[in-house]
Amino acid sequence: MAYYSNTDSSLQGRTNQSRQKTNIKCLQLNLQHSWAATLNLTQIILHYIIDIAFVQESYTILNKVVGFPKSFRIFAHGSNRKRSAIIVNNNQVDVIAITQVSHEDIILTEFRYESLTFYGASLYLPINRDIERDLQTIEDILQLTKWEGIILAIDTNARVNCGSIRAQTPGEKRWGIYNN
Repeated sequence: MAYYSNTDSSLQGRTNQSRQKTNIKCLQLNLQHSWAATLNLTQIILHYIIDIAFVQESYTILNKVVGFPKSFRIFAHGSNRKRSAIIVNNNQVDVIAITQVSHEDIILTEFRYESLTFYGASLYLPINRDIERDLQTIEDILQLTKWEGIILAIDTNARVNCGSIRAQTPGEKRWGIYNN
């Protein structure tokens, strides 16, 4: 869980007014397409009063992100199975989806809350897609947002193939068998 905060710069230099601070609670989680994980995340959002959740591999039915209460606003993009979404639990947060770089695996939004304006992106980077394409998309997001006030919630674990890495057994060492 993270807090994103901003101090209202319009009050700087004024001696008779205190500086206001705006806080917003954010969370990132990979749900692994699980209904149970979705229900648990819902309970966490409600219990800890999380404003924004960036999720990857959300639970879907017929290519729609499902399992969250109707009071939550769900932002996802594309016509196929969505693997990235942003869930908003605070009705005072204005959200605009930015479709120029959004698709099933990436959703970019602009948030406005009190004196705070920032961008947020939830990204899922599958192992079977060219990493150069994903890096270019991240660069496009940074250029589009002008590198100002952005949260990137990225599931990069999809790039690691841990199943092929293991220690050699004594027999493999003896016979010179190596596992790549």
